[in-house]
Amino acid sequence: MNHHLVVSQQSFTDPSTTSPSPSVIPPSIIPPSPTIHLKNVSSWNVDTLKKLHLTLFPVHYSDSFYEQVQNVGEFAKVAYLDSIPVGAICCRIEPELQQEGKYRVYIMTLGVLEPYRRRRLGHLMLQHIVDQAQLQPTITRIYLHVQVLNTTALSFYHCHGFQKVALARDYYKNIHDKDAYVVVKNITHGAPSSSSSSSNTDY
Repeated sequence: MNHHLVVSQQSFTDPSTTSPSPSVIPPSIIPPSPTIHLKNVSSWNVDTLKKLHLTLFPVHYSDSFYEQVQNVGEFAKVAYLDSIPVGAICCRIEPELQQEGKYRVYIMTLGVLEPYRRRRLGHLMLQHIVDQAQLQPTITRIYLHVQVLNTTALSFYHCHGFQKVALARDYYKNIHDKDAYVVVKNITHGAPSSSSSSSNTDY
């Protein structure tokens, strides 16, 4: 069964449908608020994920990448706004080399299509991963690499509790600016918590 998370985003408004006067708009002509669905990656939508990645990232991902993300359950999601695919987050689970029986989550990709940014879609996807990690007592942290000049992404992750812990020289091979920061969020276990960030740098 393909489990997915559904989030109703009631804060969306369309200026073209906003009445300039205080008169009441009949409910029958008020467009419904879009609904966000976070769906697991599987054979039925993996081609959609490939198309999103081709649009979002200057990197070619191998067939093994797409096979891997179909097997991590809640740690890889495609985001839909109603029925429109608009973004994705893909992670892998790695063993902690110095802690037997412990694991870490590596965020391989996280992106939202340009027309759908500034709607907290990136926040919802990232928070879903954090919540899932908190539910598993063997997971100790979440980490990823961020290009050093990508200040928007660095600000986004900082506002969600990630810290820069190292500089990886020449991490990127096929782009001009090759250096990356390693950013990490340590996981505290218990009830999932929601980020209160009000950052406008959301994906």
